[in-house]
Amino acid sequence: MKLHHLRDFVAIAEAHSVRGAARALGLAQPALTRSLRELEGELGTPLLERHARGVVLTPIGEAFYRRAHAAMAEIRRGQDEVAQLLGTPSGSVTVGLSSAVWLAMAAEAHEAFRQKYPGVRLRMVEGFFSTLEGRLQDGTLDFYIGPRPARPIGDSYKVELLFQNQRVVVGRKGHPKRNAKRLAELVGEDWILTGVQERVEAEFEDVFAAQGLPPPVPMTQAESMVGVAALLCSTNALAMLPKQWFHSELFAGVIEPIALKDVIDGPDIVQISRAGVPLTPAATYLATLFERIAGALRSTS
Repeated sequence: MKLHHLRDFVAIAEAHSVRGAARALGLAQPALTRSLRELEGELGTPLLERHARGVVLTPIGEAFYRRAHAAMAEIRRGQDEVAQLLGTPSGSVTVGLSSAVWLAMAAEAHEAFRQKYPGVRLRMVEGFFSTLEGRLQDGTLDFYIGPRPARPIGDSYKVELLFQNQRVVVGRKGHPKRNAKRLAELVGEDWILTGVQERVEAEFEDVFAAQGLPPPVPMTQAESMVGVAALLCSTNALAMLPKQWFHSELFAGVIEPIALKDVIDGPDIVQISRAGVPLTPAATYLATLFERIAGALRSTS
């Protein structure tokens, strides 16, 4: 099995056609067809099925694709690492960030990273660990920063605490319940789930139970910062969000916290990467930037 076999197979699987893969790779279709046949012959099984609208992975092809895709990601990362060590930075770094990290840390980290590595493409993806774990596993995500997962995630990951966090109840400016002082006054309001917990109902259960209250029954879930903000700005819905939301100039004058006497702890903010798989120099630098910014946040909180 040769490297071009994996490259060609991954390209065909992602393009859903030999023609599309040939166009993407700049190769002739017969060369890709021959490469695929050689790979299937070596493995002893078909990996793709041909249909009128393109090619589809077989069940075995699906399993092999995940391995091949991860292998190609590691090879690209290795190429990036060599270039960065040689002083000619290129390649890319991809990180997953929760909304709190976007609002409190991303801009500062971005500015410093761009100055240090102007030739490296930076991709920053919004999400929680539950939605981004697959990309971390297959190597298309370098690391994640956001709320600590509620479930154990095993020894295959390296987890580092950045800072402890708190949440606040947030609504639009001038919300009818803006003068509420206790959670008990808000149980019957319209609440938005943000997806911070893999079991969505758990987002409110512990907080309200600690006050001896039944949790609200939210009927809406929005899993992006823009989606949550759009609903909060335009409706009387409430959300339980990291405190960084009301420190951000982005939402000043549009949404505001409800100053409750009840303290609402939030999940720790952690950095998660794959154990035993070193980051490239550029990714290491970016991770260090976030750690430094988190240290400054801890000292001022």
